Amino acid sequence: MELQETLDSSEIYDQTKRNTINIIKSKLTAFDNEKLVDKFNLYNQLFDQYKVFKSDSAYFYSLKTKEIAVQLNDSTLINKALLNLADIVIAVGMYKEALDYLQKININFVRDFDKPMFYGLYGRCYSDMAEYSGLPDFSQKYNELARYYRGKTLEHTEEQSFFNSFMIAFNKYSAGNLNIAIEDFKLILNQNLKLGELALTYFILGEIFQKKEQNDLAEYYYTRAAIADIKNSTKESLAIIRLSELLFKKNKLETASTLIQKAYADAQFYGAQQRKLQVGAILPLIEEEIVRNIEMERRRLYWQYVSVVIFLIITILFTSIIFRQFKRLQKARGAISKAHLQLKETHSQLIIVNEQLKSRNVEIEKVNNRLSEASKIKEEYLGFFFTEYDNIFEKFNEFTSEIEKNLSMEEYKKARYHLSRYDLKKEKEKLLHNFDTAFIRLFPDFINEFNSLMKPMSQVALKEGQILNKELRIFALIRLGVKHNDKIAQILGYSVNSIYAFKSKIRNMSIVQNENFDQNLIDNTTIKV
Repeated sequence: MELQETLDSSEIYDQTKRNTINIIKSKLTAFDNEKLVDKFNLYNQLFDQYKVFKSDSAYFYSLKTKEIAVQLNDSTLINKALLNLADIVIAVGMYKEALDYLQKININFVRDFDKPMFYGLYGRCYSDMAEYSGLPDFSQKYNELARYYRGKTLEHTEEQSFFNSFMIAFNKYSAGNLNIAIEDFKLILNQNLKLGELALTYFILGEIFQKKEQNDLAEYYYTRAAIADIKNSTKESLAIIRLSELLFKKNKLETASTLIQKAYADAQFYGAQQRKLQVGAILPLIEEEIVRNIEMERRRLYWQYVSVVIFLIITILFTSIIFRQFKRLQKARGAISKAHLQLKETHSQLIIVNEQLKSRNVEIEKVNNRLSEASKIKEEYLGFFFTEYDNIFEKFNEFTSEIEKNLSMEEYKKARYHLSRYDLKKEKEKLLHNFDTAFIRLFPDFINEFNSLMKPMSQVALKEGQILNKELRIFALIRLGVKHNDKIAQILGYSVNSIYAFKSKIRNMSIVQNENFDQNLIDNTTIKV
């Protein structure tokens, strides 16, 4: 299932987001303090990256843009900074503060390409206020204001742009023209959209189909929106919450629980109060339903057990009666012969059932072995992951602390010195070395077992000090269950084509058919008991 695979890979997408942020930050440290416009643009880029990822960081960098804009005494940049501040406080549910920021902006000093954002933020703010207002009079007032500002937004968007097409379709949806809006949104999906735009379009389609009570289509579009949000590292995703609510109503409790737990973790990480409230409303209901189902299953098993006991008692009673009748009818040989044949037939059936049970037991034993192996792998690599995470976090924390200290004291030479000391290649090699060590602890005979599948002249010979080489490391990941070339490439830092080439090279040198090599390796490698 694509959604589950995406959820499982969410940390990879988040790390990609962090890498992008770190690249921008590294550019920021290289700028001269006098290049204020360049610094403003980099702070603005950091705000854009953090806007859907972590609210407090986004707020910090929006303040930085305002600080630079004030130093430049540039009204257009000050207004852009205020727009950033309004944008992030709306995202975390601080609507009064958002209106305060927006009201400080003089539209005459707002750049043309920022005007859609100015009116759009007004519309979004009033729309959210209408949704959370408990009084109909206020909700109606806020909705009217939201419609007004959406109209103003549309006036300032560039024709054929995503924002223009989206606002036209959204206004049709808001006016109740659902079928026309659906066609418009589907046309938007044919454009070359970014992940954030894709998620937003899918989400609104999900909202429309849920309003039309076409829940299967709503589930599909919410799922697509959730996948796009996870890939975009959007931590204030409403699509995940909506999807979990819909799956809860359809009694798909396991998936609904996984999603709402993800939404809760994202809301905690991001800091959006309204998302926490939404998650808090549905999470107890899902957990309560799961507990109720478990209780029902327990009761069902109880009554099943009682029924079996009663059946056994009845069976014993009937058996005793039959036995007494058998004693009395001993002379009726014809009946005895018939009963004997029936007993033989029952015995044959019992033999068949017994063979089936033996076969099932063998299968269960295989499954238990796999579960045990998976548990050992998970235990070893969870420990490896958290140890590496702590080490990296401590190094990075110490590194950033030193840099911030040097920058705050304007000791730029020291800052550059600390930057030069941080060797990413060396850290990567250390991480791979620790991965190799953890893997060999789990599969101590892996190299010999690997070589047993290779032709004599092609067997792997490690250099002194090596635990695994790059080819062995690729197939070590395959043994751990990582089979996609793109994921292996991400983990090891190679290109997908390189991974494909390494795998093809090894398979061509093996003594088994290429397409069977991976499975043979998995079957022939044993985990430490």
